Amino acid sequence: MNFLKFSGRIIAIGVVGLFNVIRYFYYHQYLGIPFTLDFFILTAFFLTVAWWGGKQFDRVKYFSEKDPLTNTFNRRTIERSFQKIAKTCDKKGQKLGVILLDLNDFKVVNDTYGHHKGDELLTEIASRLNKSVNNNDLVARWGGDEFLILVPNCKDRFRVEYINNLNQTLEEEFEHFPTIRASIGFAFYPDDEQSFQGLIQKADEAMYKNKRG
Repeated sequence: MNFLKFSGRIIAIGVVGLFNVIRYFYYHQYLGIPFTLDFFILTAFFLTVAWWGGKQFDRVKYFSEKDPLTNTFNRRTIERSFQKIAKTCDKKGQKLGVILLDLNDFKVVNDTYGHHKGDELLTEIASRLNKSVNNNDLVARWGGDEFLILVPNCKDRFRVEYINNLNQTLEEEFEHFPTIRASIGFAFYPDDEQSFQGLIQKADEAMYKNKRG
């Protein structure tokens, strides 16, 4: 279970639970008021309200961070995450990879099969990316048919192993859409650039070089 998805509910239940523990000791231990059914009814009511309120918070937080179609992170979240990951890489002397991935001729899918098929393809690509990357990597929909991946602690064989694995993962999906291929470009922090926008530009240039090639 990813507890971050339930953080609002966990915090709300914890606060209400603590409140009821204090209420118990104050009324029944300190004041000596005997237990009644009302105590348990109110406790159950407070916990139910706390769970519902926490769930609403979790929903709002989820949709503020994720792309609703592909269930990947959105641009705002990935930009914020980059700053935190970059600081960690600086402390540990690690490299951070920034990958841009673009689907070539994606418009053909929309024009030939309809936009619903295009949405299905984007959703499936996002699912395959999430399953193929490492646990600490972040996948985001950068816009349209472009995806961005942050890869903390890049290894020496990143270009060979990681990128080849992405290509192989996507090729399996492209069997259903023979005209579609992916162009991939990447850059390294801090070797290539230190700013996020600079890394995006470097990765974008490499991606279009790959597309032309």
